[in-house]
Amino acid sequence: MIEKVLSTLEEQVQPEHTALIVVDPQNDFCATDGAVIRLMGWDASRIQKAVEPLNRFIEKARKKGLLIVWTQSFVDPTRAKPSFVARTFITNAKAKGIVLVKEGLNGADWYSGVTKPTPGEYVITKYHYDGFEDTDLDLLLRSRGIKTILLTGFIANVCVETTGRHGYIKGYYPVLVTDCTEAATQEEYDATVYNIKTYFGKVATSEHIAKIWGAGDRSRNE
Repeated sequence: MIEKVLSTLEEQVQPEHTALIVVDPQNDFCATDGAVIRLMGWDASRIQKAVEPLNRFIEKARKKGLLIVWTQSFVDPTRAKPSFVARTFITNAKAKGIVLVKEGLNGADWYSGVTKPTPGEYVITKYHYDGFEDTDLDLLLRSRGIKTILLTGFIANVCVETTGRHGYIKGYYPVLVTDCTEAATQEEYDATVYNIKTYFGKVATSEHIAKIWGAGDRSRNE
C-alpha cells in the first residue's frame, strides 16, 4: 500500500505527526562572545534576533503537544571523521587557540536567552553538522510516528539545513520555520530558504504555522 503524500503545508504540520527540532541554540553559536561568533567575525545580533520568535514558537508547540527534540553540538576530534577535523574553521580555531563548542565548557551550554528544554523533551547529542548522522534522532522520530520536522535553531545554512536535507533523504517532510532561524549573512540565510523551499520541503513563518494549528482547534470545536 502506497502511503498518502502530504502535499500541502496544512497537511504536513498537523501536530499528531509533527516534531519541532531545535538545532544547537548554544552560547558559542549565539552569544556575543561565543567562540564561533568570535572566530568567524559574525554579527551576533543577526543570530539573536531569531531567539524571541523561537521562544514563542517553542511555547506554542508545547501547548499543542508536539514532540520537541533539541540537538546539542560538540566539537570533539576524537569522535570526528578526518574530513571534519580538516575543516578550515577547525584548523583556524586551533591555530588561534580558540576552543570551539567543547563539552563541559560554557560555550557548549544553552544560550542564556533561549527557553531551555523541559524534562519531558529530548536532547540529541551530535558531533557533526547533521542531527541524524550517528545519533538516535531517526529512531526517536519513527518510534513516535513523526512525518514532518519543523526546522529551527542555528546556524540556518549549516546545521539546520544539513539536518533538513538528511531528514528529506530519510523520508520526512522538512519545513523551515523562517523567523526561528538565522545565518551570519543575509545571503547565506536567503540561500537556505531558497534551497529548502525549492528542493527539499517547505518554508513558513511561525505565525503561519500557529494559525494552521489554531484553525484545527476551531474545526474540532465546531
